[in-house]
Amino acid sequence: DGTMRDVSRTNWGAFDEVGEESPYVGAVHRTVHPFVAKVRELIPSSYFRSFCDKFALSFVGTYYRTLVGLKRISEAGTQQLLLDVYSIKTLVLRLPVLEAERRSALSPGGKVPPRPGCAGTNLSGGSTIAPAMYTKMVNKEFRRLEVMLKLVGSPRELLVDMFRAQWDCSVEPSAVAADLATVLGLKGVPRSDQPAMLEALGLDAAGGAAAAAAAGAADASGFQALQERGSDV
Repeated sequence: DGTMRDVSRTNWGAFDEVGEESPYVGAVHRTVHPFVAKVRELIPSSYFRSFCDKFALSFVGTYYRTLVGLKRISEAGTQQLLLDVYSIKTLVLRLPVLEAERRSALSPGGKVPPRPGCAGTNLSGGSTIAPAMYTKMVNKEFRRLEVMLKLVGSPRELLVDMFRAQWDCSVEPSAVAADLATVLGLKGVPRSDQPAMLEALGLDAAGGAAAAAAAGAADASGFQALQERGSDV
């Protein structure tokens, strides 16, 4: 996707101040909104919720892999990306009700009339509030991305404690080590200093570096596969 390539090509390590939303955010809005609206017109409501779930999971996953694949993110860069993420999360949260919002804005009195021949088929009965389970799922997926950025932008001396408090450390130690190694790499911590920080978290430094490299290779191949499949659509 062109917008994710724009994110990858931006030198986030050179940012020294936070501005307005990045240009790629507007491109995401201009691309996703009409695409989802078109899909909504083509499939029954009973399938649209499932489409929104799968689209959101795929999109957030690709966004996350793009960010962790960056070379370095400065403190200001993390703040800029958090601003961008908030705007994109707001869009994704609204996907199930974009059509209802549009018709509500166009109709007199703000009421949402049913589409001709499709009475009662709108998600949540035409409500402009997304289903609670969908909202919970999207917030959960974005939280991982937001926490990662906050950790990258945190003071180095507090990073290990903040990682322990905010990251999911209940999974396999090798996976946790890979995640911390990724955060350290994005933060620009020299490789020579990383083993001590991994060990401070009770993790194997060598295993963490190897797992991070393997995860990066897998994400890169997975992202390429997504791009190839997308070009066939």
